[in-house]
This record gives sequence, C-alpha cells and structure tokens, in this order.
Amino acid sequence: MNEELLLALGRLEGKVDSLITSLAVHDEELQRLDNRVRQLEQSRSWMLGAAAVIGAAVSFLIQFFKMESS
Repeated sequence: MNEELLLALGRLEGKVDSLITSLAVHDEELQRLDNRVRQLEQSRSWMLGAAAVIGAAVSFLIQFFKMESS
C-alpha cells in the first residue's frame, strides 16, 4: 500500500513538472506574440499620423492654389 502511494506520488510529481515546463513555453510564446502585436499597433499609429499630416498638407495646398488662381 505504501509503495503504491509513493508510486502515485511520483507520477503526480512528474505530471506537475511537465505542466510547469509546458506553462513556461506558453508564457514565452505569449510574450513574443504580445511584442509583435505592440509593434504592429505602434506602426499603425505612426502611419495614421503620417496620413493625417499628408492630408492636412494637401488640403492646405489646394486651398492655397485656389486663392492664388482667384
């Protein structure tokens, strides 16, 4: 009976160690994905800002040339 409990305890320890290792791998993958998403969000924000500046500049130029031709 005592040997069976020790054997079962050993199997449980092995499974817990396996789960801890698997969790560490998943944490690393999650961190990599989080970094990728953050980079994509930042680049998108930069592009939207640049598009707004270009749009404002084009609008200003159009208005400027309209006034010149009048």
